Amino acid sequence: MSISDLVAAPDRQQAPLKTLAHVEFQLRVLGMLVAAAAGQPTTLTTPGSLDLWYRYITLQRTSLGCGACQSAALDVADSINAEVATGTSIRQMRNQVFHGGPDPENVDCEALHQVVSANADKIVAIYAHEHVTQLEPFFIPIHGELAVLNDYSEGSATYWPRRGPATDITRPEILNALQQLGPQGGDRLLESFALDIQKDLRGFAERDSIHTLVVPPQPIVARWDLRTSGGTIRRIDRFELNVDHARVWLSESGPKPYKAFLADICNWELLKERLLEELEEQVEIESQISEELFPDLRRHVPNVPARVRVADGPFGDGGDMTIAQACTWITARTGIYSASTSLITLTGEAGSGKTHSLLQFARDSLSHARELQPLAIYISSSGTSANSLDTLLDARMARTRILDKSSVLALCRAGLAIVVIDGFDELLGFRTYDNPLTGLRPILDELRGKGTVVLSARSSYSEARLRQDLELHTALDWPPHVTTLELLPWQSKQLGELTSQMSIELARNKTSPETRQLLTTPFFCLAFVAWTRSERPLDFLQFVVDTYLQRERRKLAGQGGVELFGSGELADIFSEVAELIARSAVPEISEDDLELAASQALARGLTKEEKRRLIALCGMSAEWAEDELSFRFTHLAIAEQFLARQVVRLPVDQAASLLLSVPISTLCAQLIVSIWRTAHGGLPTELVAALQEKLIAVSPYDRRLPGAISLGELWTKVHGRGEGPRAARRISAETVELSGSGRVSLEEAHIQNLVVGPGVELLLIDSHVDRLDLSKSSGAALVGDSYKQVLELLTQSELAVGRSRVMHVLGLTEDTADDVSEIDNYFRSNIALTRGPIIVNSRDLGPEDDSRLTWVLEYGPAAWQGFVRRMQDEGKITLDKVNASGRRKVRLRATEKFHQQ
Repeated sequence: MSISDLVAAPDRQQAPLKTLAHVEFQLRVLGMLVAAAAGQPTTLTTPGSLDLWYRYITLQRTSLGCGACQSAALDVADSINAEVATGTSIRQMRNQVFHGGPDPENVDCEALHQVVSANADKIVAIYAHEHVTQLEPFFIPIHGELAVLNDYSEGSATYWPRRGPATDITRPEILNALQQLGPQGGDRLLESFALDIQKDLRGFAERDSIHTLVVPPQPIVARWDLRTSGGTIRRIDRFELNVDHARVWLSESGPKPYKAFLADICNWELLKERLLEELEEQVEIESQISEELFPDLRRHVPNVPARVRVADGPFGDGGDMTIAQACTWITARTGIYSASTSLITLTGEAGSGKTHSLLQFARDSLSHARELQPLAIYISSSGTSANSLDTLLDARMARTRILDKSSVLALCRAGLAIVVIDGFDELLGFRTYDNPLTGLRPILDELRGKGTVVLSARSSYSEARLRQDLELHTALDWPPHVTTLELLPWQSKQLGELTSQMSIELARNKTSPETRQLLTTPFFCLAFVAWTRSERPLDFLQFVVDTYLQRERRKLAGQGGVELFGSGELADIFSEVAELIARSAVPEISEDDLELAASQALARGLTKEEKRRLIALCGMSAEWAEDELSFRFTHLAIAEQFLARQVVRLPVDQAASLLLSVPISTLCAQLIVSIWRTAHGGLPTELVAALQEKLIAVSPYDRRLPGAISLGELWTKVHGRGEGPRAARRISAETVELSGSGRVSLEEAHIQNLVVGPGVELLLIDSHVDRLDLSKSSGAALVGDSYKQVLELLTQSELAVGRSRVMHVLGLTEDTADDVSEIDNYFRSNIALTRGPIIVNSRDLGPEDDSRLTWVLEYGPAAWQGFVRRMQDEGKITLDKVNASGRRKVRLRATEKFHQQ
């Protein structure tokens, strides 16, 4: 678009109110052209109002450089005094309407249209006279359209296109150019409030009906049409900031918090009722799945509280609590503004109870919420017709007939809602989860550094990829602060609570070690109870598979009641399906792929009857598949089991190739070991060796490769405990526990938490370990210069951070050590370990009450400031401006140079 497109007169059929608003937009464009023509610091005030633009153009038009253009500019400014109704000028009518008066009556639409048409012609002629050599930073292109400056601050600038909403820009070159030209700021707090009101109302208002007026110190006036199921309702609302800068709605019954306004327009109590109705349907669906697999058990299962580990939680550097306590903590922190969206990731293996926990969280928030306490809005991606978060939010909220994506995010920004996305990794493809920011960025941009979002992911792999993506994309406009909730494996005590109340006793001398190792999730504990009660002479895992197959076989009876597939054939089909799903980017397969999997498993083509009945298997219709059916496993724990079965039944070389391209979870690795032992009578050492060989041959190598994840999980299960020397190369894992005896050599390993037991020696070569736990061992376990590859060292007496402190704890002396290098090592290690953005005061680089950053003050403010300045000079750290409340803040960003050392 060009200047002519920005100022062009609207259609004659457009409502007078919108045409009045366009006159002000025309004056804004002309005012910016006058400022751009000056090419020097300006007295321009942003965002500005009709009267401000009139005065600015009148006083500053001399920058246009010729009498004809100056005269034309004055004509445009004076156009606001044109009479367009009996005794009423554009200026009077505009102020009347936007201060809450009635809509204009008896408007001479032809006279009004002549004004905007003449204004457009004169502004285009002024621009064509080439007094302006450079439109930036007053005008910039956004998504192919020219947009004009509305407002700016140190952290961002807002631009308005001719059509559509305002857009926030954080490009440093634009912000620096604006600061050099120095437009004056009006009442920025009030103007920022007005922009947020406009953004929030878009989720509730009829299209193009929102008009606001900001004339400090008077209240903000918003005229808009509320969209309801019964039609539209014209509203005029007023807002102000109190003495504490709190946002206030001036309701008919008196001043109320701004949150109360949003609750009022979304019909708060009715909204809770409708969300609760939908939630109960989700709860029923979940219970039906368990009921089908384990009849008559689910209703008798006692409530055994799940526990989570909280990273960067309220207990310092992590802590354990029940999931209910964690949800209470999330809710309590929702209203705390921290300059970044709070992104909570709930991770856990398939069957660990993520869905059950999140459904309970949402139910409690809807059933017992006090007035204006945030609601947890539960959104499941399971069986969804959406393939992005944008469409998912709209699709899931449509049934409320109150909310859509924009209104949900408005409530989230205000702290009235917590958006809970269950199965985020399933939505994006739960195994090829290579770019989570692609899916997350749209809602992060809309939240603008506010609100709380909870995402569940079936394994820590997804959460780790999200963190890595955030590190690699540090220029993200609104980087979130990520907190991890990890559902902990069930301990013997929790299993005891379940079995004791169901008259089942876990006889350790009769239960195999492999089975006991699997009893760490509610799904497998429930399966264990069902297995114990049954009288079928099957191995535990065989029982789980057979239970699932019995459910499916009931769907496959052919003519005369004859089963089309035997149990073994059906298991082979599902194993092939599991591989296809694992290799794909979505958790389901098409009907054609299902038939292909069956043909591969049976090593023959299918009959028409078999094809017809096959589509009754394990599937649900997926609307996004364009009239085709797609199929997924009823429970992800079952999918993991069939994937492990497929790995075991394939030839070793093919199995290793599969693991090289598919990152397996901890649960899948454990299942592979258990099934392999049953099938082959030992551990899958041959498979580990084959995968290791293939991974070594990969060039170039990246620690995020799926094969590195798979090798890390499988190697830990097979060689984590052992006697004698063991070695691994290029493993990537969250937690590795080494026990037994002998030397363990790890080359090019990337491990978050490495635990070394007594009797084990550790040699690290070109590796990276976030935390090395020697609390059960001693410093003597480290061989050579392994300590140089460790950021944190945990001993029985302390947690040492940084090279110098680690060496001190180990009793080593660094020949070249001095105060500066010790400080640098300490700060570098903490920066590498910090989860989420590092946001500090721009004045003194202090942490601003952020408990995660207390390490900043370990050596005093001067030492920290000196370190940051040195890193800046060396190009290893940059300070990016952020748009945040309170004192000016910057985000500390480590560059590639920083990570190379």
